[in-house]
Amino acid sequence: MRLKIKHKVRTGSSEQWTLFDLDQTDDTDGPQNIGKLDLHYDPDMTYATLLLWAEFIENYEPGTIQALIDDLMDEMIEPIGVAADYSLDFFTPTLESYKFFTNFEDLDEEDDEDDEDDEDDSKPSNGLNKL
Repeated sequence: MRLKIKHKVRTGSSEQWTLFDLDQTDDTDGPQNIGKLDLHYDPDMTYATLLLWAEFIENYEPGTIQALIDDLMDEMIEPIGVAADYSLDFFTPTLESYKFFTNFEDLDEEDDEDDEDDEDDSKPSNGLNKL
């Protein structure tokens, strides 16, 4: 698996990243979205929630998920100098069971604009490709 991560949201104490597997393609022949990572920074610990779509990780080799977690947490914690200790919740829902709710009507238009803006911001780091 070759992982690409795309920054979605940042606040003063949290971030959200979308995860893509460059070895898999979606319906548009782009990299396959395989999940997301939410991080919340506390002075003593980093709290994380990792969601990987079951449909796209079911064929991964044993140990791949742990290696992915290790790489992600190293990449997200060390460079920015936050607490090295972390607590991570891991979920593998199916796309069929996933629901997204919002009351913001223009969300789709803004996401499309963000995707266009982010295309030029891609650069590799520690074996992970960040967008």
